[in-house]
Amino acid sequence: MTSTAKRRLLAGLIDLALLLAWALLAGAAILWLASAGALGGIGLLGVNLAGIAAVVLPVTVGLTALEAGRYEATPGKLRFGLRVRHDPGGERIGWARSLARNLLKLGLPWTLLHLAAVSSVVGGGPSAWVGLALALAVPCGYLVSLVHGDGRTVYDRLAATMVISTEPGRRFADD
Repeated sequence: MTSTAKRRLLAGLIDLALLLAWALLAGAAILWLASAGALGGIGLLGVNLAGIAAVVLPVTVGLTALEAGRYEATPGKLRFGLRVRHDPGGERIGWARSLARNLLKLGLPWTLLHLAAVSSVVGGGPSAWVGLALALAVPCGYLVSLVHGDGRTVYDRLAATMVISTEPGRRFADD
């Protein structure tokens, strides 16, 4: 494993911890609203869709804004001196490219996991197992692509981005 891959994994753990903290807060709020009857009996599918709207969308937009913004990095990437750039030229990435990257990185696996959870609770059976397999296969594929080859993940390749090393800390990106 390259040092950049190790730093990306550590940075990802920091970002994941922040994401999970937000998910716990949003989940607690949704459950509280549901138990208080404020959601009007929207059912299991409605609660899961509310979870996607309250967790996946804000986190995806937040990561997009951070990576396309002035520091070009999430909190974890800032801590470990990493930035997201356009490949192959190394220019800054814009909102559209950053959004595509984060939808592939976060939105797809998280939504697959939500769908697998709904399928397992509602009906179970083979469709729930297929959904769970897909929900686990996508991030595992990302992890394998990070530690093998040149260290670019599948979502980096699809979004034409790369993660570069810089000095750790909050510094404005050079254009």
